[in-house]
Formats: sequence, C-alpha cells, structure tokens
Amino acid sequence: MWELDDPQVNGKIQRFARDPELVYWSGTAERDLAGTSGATKAGVLDGILDHISCGFPIMADYMKNGDLAFIFDCFVGIGRLYVKVKMITVGTEERMFVFSAHKHK
Repeated sequence: MWELDDPQVNGKIQRFARDPELVYWSGTAERDLAGTSGATKAGVLDGILDHISCGFPIMADYMKNGDLAFIFDCFVGIGRLYVKVKMITVGTEERMFVFSAHKHK
C-alpha cells in the first residue's frame, strides 16, 4: 500500500463522488453501511469529498485480482470509516465501485 499523489485521480474520484448515479455499491458495502449507525451512501460520498478537499492522503493498493483500489480513512456520520473504491467499466462507461465501507476492525 502506498500514498497516492495524483491530482488526476483525485479529480476523477471527486467527479464520481459528486454524482451518486455514477457510483455502484457492492452488497458488502451496503451491508457495512446498514450495520453502522448514522452511515449512509450519501454520507460516504460526502466523506470522500471532504477527505480529498482537506488534503488528507488517499492510499492505493492492488487487490488480489490485480485491480487498483483507492482507500480512504474518512469521517462519515458520527465516526470514521475505512472505505475502498475502484474504477470499473459498465458497458463503455467508467464508474466508481465502492466495495467496502466499514468501521476499522
């Protein structure tokens, strides 16, 4: 895992986080949120935007399947969540996929 310092990636993540219709959620992420008091999808996207706007680091890591994931430790609702996203292709369009959004274990 490493700290990502790429303004283009930051901008891309911000564009997706501002438009919830371009964001897909895994069943795991949805279950994570359902089990976390005060956490919502909108709250996660706002937390990502705040995280980037405040200049906090985005971490990057390769998943077991080789996909590049972006990792945030951001405030959502009343606490911090560990959020992992990646970019996916849906048809011919790129989208952001949130596959984890849980409290630190």
